[in-house]
Amino acid sequence: MMILPRIKKALGTFLMLVCLAASWPASTTAQEALPDYKASAGMLPVGADPERPDAELFHVDYIVEGADPATRPVTFVWNGGPGGASIFLHLAAIGPMTIATAGDGSFPPVPARLEPNPDSWISFTDLVFIDPVGTGYSRTLPGADGALGDPMPYYTTMGDLDSLAQFIRQWLTVNNRWGSPKAIAGESYGGMRVAALTRILAEQYSINLNRAVMISPELNVDASFDSYSLMFPMTQIPTQAAVASSHGRGGFGTDAAAQAATEDYALNEYLTGLASLGRMTPEEQTAFFARLSEVIGIEPALLARNNGRIDQLLYAGSLLAVEGLVLDRYDGGQASDNPRPQDPGIGVLDRSLTVLTGILLSPFMDYVRTDLGYVTDRAYYPLNLAVNAAFDRASTVGTPDDVGIALAQNTDLKVLVVHGTYDMVTPYFMSRYVLEQATRAEGARERLYFGVYPGGHMFYLRKASRAEFAADVRGFFEMTP
Repeated sequence: MMILPRIKKALGTFLMLVCLAASWPASTTAQEALPDYKASAGMLPVGADPERPDAELFHVDYIVEGADPATRPVTFVWNGGPGGASIFLHLAAIGPMTIATAGDGSFPPVPARLEPNPDSWISFTDLVFIDPVGTGYSRTLPGADGALGDPMPYYTTMGDLDSLAQFIRQWLTVNNRWGSPKAIAGESYGGMRVAALTRILAEQYSINLNRAVMISPELNVDASFDSYSLMFPMTQIPTQAAVASSHGRGGFGTDAAAQAATEDYALNEYLTGLASLGRMTPEEQTAFFARLSEVIGIEPALLARNNGRIDQLLYAGSLLAVEGLVLDRYDGGQASDNPRPQDPGIGVLDRSLTVLTGILLSPFMDYVRTDLGYVTDRAYYPLNLAVNAAFDRASTVGTPDDVGIALAQNTDLKVLVVHGTYDMVTPYFMSRYVLEQATRAEGARERLYFGVYPGGHMFYLRKASRAEFAADVRGFFEMTP
């Protein structure tokens, strides 16, 4: 993996550093930092046959007018779930407008307000936010009988991916942007979409990408968390160690040096100990659990009962149980009073998911109807749990191998993978470990970059992390071959 030097602020937690061609102007106002752009919202029909579409996808576009389309990139953005609309990245991270917050990862009181986003990617790329079928305003279209078409074909991995690819192809045609540099970005399950589409767009739609950004990605990896597994619990250790340290319970700390040390511990002492646990003497087992307790902050007796493997739910409910607190799995740096302390596996207080949805929807509805002029009585679904429950994820795509193959095939492609330090749902070391294993072609590893920022699954809720992320992505886009 190529490491490029960069002078960092004191925050310095980027594990694989991108060399930047330009720094972000921290002292300027949002209005001064952002270029003039045109914002619009609408529907675009999609279908296997473009002349007979069977669904329509809602999208919000931000285009800098007067820019040269031959050099101005366009980036297509979505969230995950599946069942999530693009509202999260749109109004909390990337778009020109964002919710006003304290900037420390905490949520604002409702109703939240919008303000210009000084860290918007509009400064270096045009943006198209896409809501997949069943999310946002996106729906299937009526058939010949007037009834809405069956959405289930879109609630499959390949149906979902094809709809996004069809949208990109159609949008490029309608907007005369085939000659522009092209990028995609997605979060969580949306990161899996990015991994798959780096290949699918090229192999099935003749669209070669220049950049791909995977944000807190959930990759399609054959990994289990059971009494015998090794890889999954191993890749959780650096995140659990960072979470413990953020609450004064771990022995490593949370800076870049600490992360490197915990990765070394996970790959060596912990992994080999876990593999040989059944052959250890009682004294060796006691020493193994005592050392693991020092690293991740969980008492040795609980570690022993769980064979040295602590999944995210148990960890969230156990680390601060003595204090009556439960962690947010999506941001382990955040803790709340536990309403059910007798249940160490409680997962209901993932506020980053449950509460944030309502915080974003109110200002979004006013913004879309008033500022963008898109008025409809159709319900907007920011997070459609029915879609998530119905979704068929059985597929062989969206794997680390897809990224490795895409990088080998398309030498113009560069991929950036970013995570939050305290994200227990999609731990950063899982992505790094499997992608390093999968990217083997000559020259491919040098076009694969990793970043880790203070925060959780949605690390951009912290203003410092959002600004750092935006500056790094800008440098990533502006890198020359």
